[in-house]
Amino acid sequence: MDSMDSLRSNVYLALSLFLLGFPEAKNVSYELGIDISECRLEDLKASKLRLDYDAVSRSLLPKAVSDFYERYGFKAQNDADSLVAMLAFMAQLSRDKSLESIKAQVRFLNVHLIPLLRMAIELNVCPQLIKILDIINEDLKYLMTKLEFAETHI
Repeated sequence: MDSMDSLRSNVYLALSLFLLGFPEAKNVSYELGIDISECRLEDLKASKLRLDYDAVSRSLLPKAVSDFYERYGFKAQNDADSLVAMLAFMAQLSRDKSLESIKAQVRFLNVHLIPLLRMAIELNVCPQLIKILDIINEDLKYLMTKLEFAETHI
């Protein structure tokens, strides 16, 4: 794993631990200048917030996300569709620098993580997540550049 992959993994892990309130991740709040004390962690789930899906489809999101995790050897400790689980999954997946992993990361960010963050912000459930969304959007740009390079140099 190169230093950028390690850094990316650590960032996702730190964000996950920060949301869980771990003291070890206290600096994340300070560094990002955000206070999520008003946000309810239990509300930050795709099955609650993904209003771009109908109710039936939303109810299937935990299973769909869990299936995605399982394809890459990850099992969520709690709710698979929660923001914390999604960040923890990205922490694990970003350690793998294979082309397949990069494609999976791009797909996961675009289909699950970024839309969840956007909905949490737009619905005013936790607008403070905007800075986390900005970080993840930058990571997506990085992954897209890496993917384009890999595909043109095969």
